[in-house]
Amino acid sequence: MTSSDPTLLSLADAMSAIGLEHAASLLEVASQKAIARNETPTALLDHLVREELRFQTERRVRASLKRAAIFPLTTIDTYDFDYPKQIDRALVHKAASLDFVGEKANVVFVGPSGVGKTHLANALGQLACLRGMRVRFALAADLVNDLVAAQSRNTLHRRLAAWASPDVLLVDELGYLAFDARGADLLYQVIVKRYQRASTIITTNLPFKDWGKIFQNSAAASAIADRLVHRGILIRIAGKSRRSDQEVE
Repeated sequence: MTSSDPTLLSLADAMSAIGLEHAASLLEVASQKAIARNETPTALLDHLVREELRFQTERRVRASLKRAAIFPLTTIDTYDFDYPKQIDRALVHKAASLDFVGEKANVVFVGPSGVGKTHLANALGQLACLRGMRVRFALAADLVNDLVAAQSRNTLHRRLAAWASPDVLLVDELGYLAFDARGADLLYQVIVKRYQRASTIITTNLPFKDWGKIFQNSAAASAIADRLVHRGILIRIAGKSRRSDQEVE
């Protein structure tokens, strides 16, 4: 049993007590190696602290990715830029710098199904998690359904605040399903709450001129589009779907 008197604790127990559990687990073996190599105490301390930092950083990233619920996890490096008929690679890499997050701006990927919009959006989300940012992923339909359910339970204010709070919100597949007037209004409220306060990444299969089909209201559609692209990055992708032999523009 660990003593309640700090002065009686072993070094390993003292390290664990202040949150250095991983370094404590390495202490005995690392000390033996340091002695065998005739290393200085400072070198041993440096090694243990860096190992603890690496461990805690990896743990934070894993927790961040779990909270973000990004699916599937992807990277920019695994995207085939040679596949689409048209894509601005430089613009994608500009987005990957994540400067837009600091600017509270947005990224919108527009293109047909199967050209990798979600792949690239999720890759940006994963990069943001690695940078320690708060990220959340949701299908557009699931986001709206969550808000509709919250409204029926009189908890809408709380859910709107939850969706407004992440540093980066990924909204996937906007346009695949149309919303009724209530759903469109609720999504509009999320965009307005996040406008110039946090960054949103959108993937959509519809050009902006067709967003009236999603929102049942051309004025609301225009207002949402304007807020998303204001000082933001618009990445258009054209080509043939990997899931279909039909080429679409």
